[in-house]
Amino acid sequence: MPNGRLTSAQDIEDFTRGTDILSGSGGPTKEARARLRETLEAGLALGWRDLAELPDDARVVSTFFSGSIAPGRYDRSGIEREWGIETTVTRPLVAAVRELEAHLGVVFDAVIPIEIGGNNTGQATDAAAQLGKVLVDGDYAGRAIPEVTCITPNWAGKSLAPVACCDYYGTRTVVKAAPRDRLTERVGKHLAMASFGSVGCAAFALSGREVKALAVPGTLTRSLAVGRAVRETQARGEDAVQAVLRALGDAWLVFQGEIVERTWENRDGYMWGEHEVAGSGSGPYRGRHLRLWFKNENHMTWLDGRPYLSSPDVIEVVDPKTAEPLVNTYLEKGQPVTVIGIKRGPHFDTPAGIEAMGPRHWGFDVDFTPIERLIG
Repeated sequence: MPNGRLTSAQDIEDFTRGTDILSGSGGPTKEARARLRETLEAGLALGWRDLAELPDDARVVSTFFSGSIAPGRYDRSGIEREWGIETTVTRPLVAAVRELEAHLGVVFDAVIPIEIGGNNTGQATDAAAQLGKVLVDGDYAGRAIPEVTCITPNWAGKSLAPVACCDYYGTRTVVKAAPRDRLTERVGKHLAMASFGSVGCAAFALSGREVKALAVPGTLTRSLAVGRAVRETQARGEDAVQAVLRALGDAWLVFQGEIVERTWENRDGYMWGEHEVAGSGSGPYRGRHLRLWFKNENHMTWLDGRPYLSSPDVIEVVDPKTAEPLVNTYLEKGQPVTVIGIKRGPHFDTPAGIEAMGPRHWGFDVDFTPIERLIG
């Protein structure tokens, strides 16, 4: 698989659009796009290297933001006025990597995103460029995830700790050790809440050999291709939703309708909630009803009251006309939406994968049914 580059603002828009589509309606891309444009304008190279090219002895770190995708995470102006603080760190992931390097006494050679998500992947791409490190064409999930326990290193027994965290105000923390990654995850989320929504993190210090055994390859290249296909289809005036399905492969139209109810809360460092979608038009969705449950990203649906599509398959909401990805942060009652489903990666077709992201992981006593059996 060839190495990839982002050489223009258009490339950045395409890339982040693609990561957002693959996220399952996770966080918005606005901040990631802004950082990437700044880096490009500064003359730094934005790009990635094929996973297979990573030397076995390379020192690799994973980066990510921990916290909720609720609206307050992206507009902290009121909180900053109340607390008399201001943003002093515009790139928390860069600061977190440097903090972890100082703690471990090493210099990392490469960065890998922890997931494919609207914000995390773009920010990891930016951080690698700012730090002058190789960016690996891959991630540890092949989609967005709300918890680090949902990724391949965790299933393989690799420890999240030590993890270095930095917020937008310069608060730096290193969690040196914890008995289980679930507890480390919990500590990170509470740090995010204390920092008014989010902290940038650097963790999973692994060798190139370990990364090659655990990473989902080619996901950055795939993101750019999908995002570019949507834009080009829009320009030709073609059916953008069908273009997304073709570009993704193993993807299906799940539902079309209008959001008739939206409920959410910001709890324990996550955005939890549900969307109720009433079918519209004269086609097969008229008179039907889809309920989506999310914990940052969408993870469970019910069609006409019966369990339907669920994680680890990706449940993505897009604009019916443009196929632009729509994130749970900003969806609104009365908004027309199209729901698409994307087949999970093969790494999830294992007992560990289903345990990590299947319905029971989210608290629902339901067996996972693969999307290809439901719709394909």
